[in-house]
Amino acid sequence: MQNSSKNLLVVTDSINPEDSSGSKANVAFIKSLIGNGYKVCVIHYTQVELQIKGAECVLAKERRANLTYVLGGIQRTVQRNLGVNWSVFLENRFGFSFTFFNDSKSIVKTLERFRITDFDLIISLSKGESFRPHHAILQLPLWHLKWLAYIHDPYPFQNYPKPYTFVPKGAIQKDHFFNKVATHCKFAGFPSRLLADHMAGFYPEFKEKSVVIPHQYDNVISGVSLPSFFKDAAFNIVHTGNLIGGRSPEGLLKGFQLFLESQEEARQESYLYLVGPSSNYRELMSLYKHAPQFIFHPGVSYAESLALQQAASVNLIVEASDTDFSPFLPAKMAHCVMVDKPILALSPKKSEVRRLLGEDYVCQSEADDSEQIAGILSGLYLKWKNTKAESWRLNRTDLQDYFSSAYLNKQIQNILNASA
Repeated sequence: MQNSSKNLLVVTDSINPEDSSGSKANVAFIKSLIGNGYKVCVIHYTQVELQIKGAECVLAKERRANLTYVLGGIQRTVQRNLGVNWSVFLENRFGFSFTFFNDSKSIVKTLERFRITDFDLIISLSKGESFRPHHAILQLPLWHLKWLAYIHDPYPFQNYPKPYTFVPKGAIQKDHFFNKVATHCKFAGFPSRLLADHMAGFYPEFKEKSVVIPHQYDNVISGVSLPSFFKDAAFNIVHTGNLIGGRSPEGLLKGFQLFLESQEEARQESYLYLVGPSSNYRELMSLYKHAPQFIFHPGVSYAESLALQQAASVNLIVEASDTDFSPFLPAKMAHCVMVDKPILALSPKKSEVRRLLGEDYVCQSEADDSEQIAGILSGLYLKWKNTKAESWRLNRTDLQDYFSSAYLNKQIQNILNASA
């Protein structure tokens, strides 16, 4: 293939898609690079030997014969046995835990086995609140001229928009760290245009370096059976993923109830699925658990979650309600677009999800507007009743192109040409 002469080095925390949504997105990203014909070497810190077909995967093993490892172990032992939480003091002093520093150094030691001249581009991928790969590459100045720092969410946490108002331990040092990332990386990748603009507001160095590379679609669902709780041939509204604090499903639950009350026939063939961790809303969801149309499940495997999205009548994207701005691009949006089923987006008025779907897309509402949600569901249900299954589609080829591996390849090629 045309990219077979280009060598890419990817540095990431984990390539286990079962451990977090961030890892799922990163694995899909890596697979898309491979599918585009690049020679890909992956250094990962999963702490278990894993492979991605078509890539050379190298496990960065945890260093143990050093002071930071010992101090990290002492800290965890004291906290566990004596209930003394030193992390606030230590992270406010150093910015990160001893374990973080040891993890970062472990990745550096593995990177030092490679030669920068063997690669055309170095890509660091983040996961959750962890930017260990970015911290590690900062320690290797020779690598900075070929460094694409990919940033999936705002960082540090004090840079999150409302309602996620939280100042983390070591906030000042984390801010200094990310200022260094902005200064020293050659390119900064973001899954969302709004996120790129948002982060450039805190770190102006990102402005001229930003490249928007949306999350990728991972097709691993062939031969996967649907979970037993799924109702075949029904009007199935599906949400898979973590309902973290801030993403309250209250408006959705009330809206679905109003929809059932307004459409008598729908009560016999409509189901709302919330599949994934939702401990923040256990009490709220308990109010609905006895109604058979509400199906709550703590979680399924990665492949099963993708199969559910493909089998759904409508896929849900739920974002925060107590805000008017969301720069996030939910990783699952790529898959929801590619399975070509209608999407009900519960997003703030200014959000990356709405920017992509467009103002004319009718199936979107703010997450707390239960009456509008009910109206959208009624319209979708009546359309579903009168549409043949093979014609029930999202029908957004523009978004399929945007989330395609071909678009990713175009962005990577632009980066490679700019760094040549």
